[in-house]
Amino acid sequence: MSDARASKRSYDSSGRRARAERTRAEVVEAARRLFIADGYAATAITDIAREAAVSPETIYKAFTSKSALLGAVVRAAVRGDAGETPLRERPEIDVIRRETDPARQLDLYGSLLAEVNPRLAPLYVLMREAAPASEDIAAELARLNDDRLASMGEFAGLLHARGALRDGVSRAEARDVLWTLNSPELYELMVVSRGWTPRRYGRWVAHALKTALLI
Repeated sequence: MSDARASKRSYDSSGRRARAERTRAEVVEAARRLFIADGYAATAITDIAREAAVSPETIYKAFTSKSALLGAVVRAAVRGDAGETPLRERPEIDVIRRETDPARQLDLYGSLLAEVNPRLAPLYVLMREAAPASEDIAAELARLNDDRLASMGEFAGLLHARGALRDGVSRAEARDVLWTLNSPELYELMVVSRGWTPRRYGRWVAHALKTALLI
């Protein structure tokens, strides 16, 4: 095989991957809009296909089911895009990990929550409402909560290793406090119900975490 032919095949493969990723992102965004506007139960795959200008078969091939598509929408809300890299492996989390001042770490984390939870909270409410009627969605919701708990366990471990936790606060307690205060439910109460701005909410969460956890 000539170098030119191999190069063309590689280029074509890259082009197909790029188109597939673009289509996936468009489907995820279309599903997000319709799920939030009309609710999960009332939104059909055919509605999402029409909104994204693709066939229903394309959606089923990429996501297998409506509940799996909702899971992809939720992960995109957490990550900020439809890419496959988990939030914990992204640069914004690396910035928090590398910060050596624990108080500053929590300030950065509060700012991150002020970006993520406006995207995530409406979908979390939707999942919570749909879960009793769907084992798949109940499983997705449990996975989301478990992932948050695991991430907060890592964060608590980092604070513990640096000797930043106040006397009497164990690593497990720190994990649970972080998990509770980063919850979409708290965002919903403070921002949606009480009218706080996301920025004010993020600052308050950081302050509450510092007060509860740090020396």
